[in-house]
Amino acid sequence: MEEDKAFGYWNYYSDDFDWNESPRLDVENKQDTLELFKGNGINETEANHLWESGYVCPKGLDIVIDRYYGGVLSSCDTVSRLKPSQLRELFDSPKSRAWVKTASSLDDVHRIVEDTQSRLSRPILFRGQRQNYFIDREINNPYFTIDGLGEISILSSFWRKVFANTKSSFLDFQTLTLFEWSKIFYTAFDLEEIEKRHKIAIDNGEWIHSIQDMADSDDPLLKEFGNHRLDIAMGMDFNLADTLSTLLQHYGLLSTVIDLTASLDVAIFFATHKYTSSNGVSNYEFVGTNDGKSVLYLIRGSDQEMVTHENDLVLNKIPPERPQRQHCVISKSSPFAVNLPAFFLEGIINLEFELDETESPKKTHDLFPNEEEDKFLGALRRGISQPDKVSYFG
Repeated sequence: MEEDKAFGYWNYYSDDFDWNESPRLDVENKQDTLELFKGNGINETEANHLWESGYVCPKGLDIVIDRYYGGVLSSCDTVSRLKPSQLRELFDSPKSRAWVKTASSLDDVHRIVEDTQSRLSRPILFRGQRQNYFIDREINNPYFTIDGLGEISILSSFWRKVFANTKSSFLDFQTLTLFEWSKIFYTAFDLEEIEKRHKIAIDNGEWIHSIQDMADSDDPLLKEFGNHRLDIAMGMDFNLADTLSTLLQHYGLLSTVIDLTASLDVAIFFATHKYTSSNGVSNYEFVGTNDGKSVLYLIRGSDQEMVTHENDLVLNKIPPERPQRQHCVISKSSPFAVNLPAFFLEGIINLEFELDETESPKKTHDLFPNEEEDKFLGALRRGISQPDKVSYFG
């Protein structure tokens, strides 16, 4: 039966998964790329360090891509995608644009944010963390490396797991199957009633042997369910793709997107709370500003690379509350742009002040409602084959 098959997505959780599976887009073999580097004045040691650090040449493109930011585009931006002859120029003139500021109070935080927004034409997005994390590679990209600090890492859960196993993988991400997504979304309907009406329609001479047939049915419930099935099947790899990735991310499952927020208060929550899990129940424990190590990232919004979550028609019957309450905006990534949110990093605010829990603008239950309030959470836990992987706050 279909439901007994091993779903590709869940292989990512297996200890013996091959993280070096062949991707759809080939990378030039290492030796050819090294020769290209050396032909442009780079010695063999540096050429090897560049390759191992993620500076690669996709087949068919006469271009060097920094896989942390570049994306598979044939154009050059001279910082993440450049001609081999431009490599020296990149490393000869470091020019990171991101700033670092220190806040001594919540009022300071608001003042810095307001001042920054007044100078930008794009809206600011936020990400709160209990500390900075950095890209670990031999040769950092100077355009994204902050002097005295490092190259900020904003990797998704999927790419963190990939790189924990191997840094040479260009694996294509595979989401849940259509079968499993359908099981989740079908919980919005009374399937026994639909089966009953389906049989009656067939007995009455209706021809219902495909999803489209059901969408064209005279029975209003069958018609609604048929259109719902069509929306999922037709949109899964297209208009629904970002929505599905958002849902994986916000419910604790591996995904290739990073969750940002349009709400400063939400970002402050994540900068001042530590995630814990015990006996299958998750929690966020207040830790204040983590001895002054907590940070807020201010990120320039991008219509091309970032998507604001909205409850579309497929979600209306079981609306997911977490992304709504967290004012979610996701940033995309790909095997050739794994650290893409950091491309848009405007600045970092260090929270170097004491914060009492009563001053925290958000509480855990504000952002992580239970199954009674969050219908999608219940549907997800009932619909997937490994419900224990969902972060559950009881």
